[in-house]
Amino acid sequence: MGGECRFDNVMRATPSPVAFTPRVTATCAVTAALYWYQGQLGEAATEHMGTKLTGITQLATYACRNVNNAKEGRLSQHATTNAINIAGFQFANGKRVSMLRDFGKDTPEGRFLDAAQAQACGVFNVVLGPRYNKQHADHFHLDMGNFLMCR
Repeated sequence: MGGECRFDNVMRATPSPVAFTPRVTATCAVTAALYWYQGQLGEAATEHMGTKLTGITQLATYACRNVNNAKEGRLSQHATTNAINIAGFQFANGKRVSMLRDFGKDTPEGRFLDAAQAQACGVFNVVLGPRYNKQHADHFHLDMGNFLMCR
């Protein structure tokens, strides 16, 4: 698998409209989608959280592995930095929204996450979250792969 994993057309997004922790290194396609997505998240933050979005916690862009860490099968989009996993969001008023804690709840935080997932589905080719499976209980997986899926 090592020879199949690669960084092609990759960039480090700095500065970004919203701060990412850690900073993002991803394909140009993912980086461009993230810029567009941040604008949409700003609208959702104002509507549901009543304040400005100031930060996004991401877990990973690159990991040389197959889908679902399987021993065999196709490579994950993470194997080419064509994906990002997002676990949480921070706001100007100091509030934090966590996928693991807040997703699926009838609260401003839960509604923000629902809006964040819906917005992602219009920007990224694949969006997987807690409703998809247990492996995505604590994050949104967003990628620019070759097929469309929003779950």
